[in-house]
This record gives sequence, C-alpha cells and structure tokens, in this order.
Amino acid sequence: MKRNRYVAGFLSLLVPGLGQIYGGSGARGATILAGAIVIGNLNLIFLLLFAGAAPDPGSLWAYWIPRAGHDLLSVWSIVFWIWAVVGAYLYLRGKS
Repeated sequence: MKRNRYVAGFLSLLVPGLGQIYGGSGARGATILAGAIVIGNLNLIFLLLFAGAAPDPGSLWAYWIPRAGHDLLSVWSIVFWIWAVVGAYLYLRGKS
C-alpha cells in the first residue's frame, strides 16, 4: 500500500512520531514519540521545581531563571516537533 507523504507530515504535526509510524517505521516513530514525551515532562518538571524552590517570590531566582529554562525547553520542543514533521514527510518522499 502506497502511503501519502502529506498525510504522514500532518499526522506528525498532530502527534510527533505518528507520521513515521504511518509510513512504516514504527521503531523510529516510537522513539520520536518517547522523545517528545521526555522533552515535555522535563519542561514541566523544570518549571515546577525551580519556581517552587525560591524563598522570595519576587526574586530573580523565582521568576527569571525558571522562565528562561522553560522558554529554552519550549524552543527545543518546537524545533523537535518541526523536525519530526519534516522527517515524516521526507521519509516517505524517499520511498516513492
């Protein structure tokens, strides 16, 4: 059965790794999905741990450091997600 590369890209846009699984690379898709889950959880854990650890809510530690870490992890999450979408599209492009 021939797979559509646009569908694979769209599926990876919905859930990272789903396009690779649709395209026939289940192990690669599962790895990408696991990576997305790890990155998302690290982002949440980082924000909760450091925001709750500050003794003074108005201090630099309480606001700017957790925010900078959260923003950095958010950028990496977006880059990772775009990489997954493009990877799913290109994987099927090479198979056609």
